[in-house]
Amino acid sequence: MEYQTNTYEVTKQNTVATIKADVKAKITEFLMEAIAREFGPEVVAMVRTGNTTKVNEIGFIFGEATNEGETTPIVITLNPTVKEFVARKTDKRTYVPFDFAEAKAAYEDYIETKEAKAAEVAEKKAKKIAADEAARAKAKAAKESNA
Repeated sequence: MEYQTNTYEVTKQNTVATIKADVKAKITEFLMEAIAREFGPEVVAMVRTGNTTKVNEIGFIFGEATNEGETTPIVITLNPTVKEFVARKTDKRTYVPFDFAEAKAAYEDYIETKEAKAAEVAEKKAKKIAADEAARAKAKAAKESNA
């Protein structure tokens, strides 16, 4: 897969907010088209979600679920977020660029830790099952020898 570079220059007219809005609009359009190609154009649309604060998101019907005879759609929503890409400071906040490599490494560490814990739990469970089976076999043998 070839990586396509999109280049933007931050200026007084082309602000960070303007660039982020443009990028979000482009990626939203791309995602909607990709979803429509995969699932069909009739199941993808922009939707408005949220309770008190409304948000515009991509929504699409992924499938259906039947529960006690009632069939309902399984809906997925996506809301792309353009991460910070320049260091800047406003009156209220200081922004730092999103570090993709650092975030990727953090996720990989998380997965490794999660898998290690799962393996540890599985090992403990297997030992307990083996010990329980051995205890049952011993109890059965003792019962049979007393009979």
